[in-house]
Amino acid sequence: MNDEQTSSKGSDSLDERFADDPVMRERLHQIGDMRDRLLAEGVGLDEVEERTVEQIRVLGRELLQSIAQRKANQSAKRVKEENPSAIKHRKKK
Repeated sequence: MNDEQTSSKGSDSLDERFADDPVMRERLHQIGDMRDRLLAEGVGLDEVEERTVEQIRVLGRELLQSIAQRKANQSAKRVKEENPSAIKHRKKK
């Protein structure tokens, strides 16, 4: 990551950074809430870390899926705009 990206986003809150992605913003809050709840319940730090890291891995997979879907939608839109007569191929029911 270059310095320009880091400095331009570094001062924004997570809510500001994910304002256009409410699902991602909610997942981040859920992970933070889970961590806070576990700590309040007196769960050991190792277990809190393990559970938090697992949820961050799940979040990473969700993020990659979201990016892939967004790119696929953009590609489909671009193809449709470039060639409006293109026919959609789909399974017959």
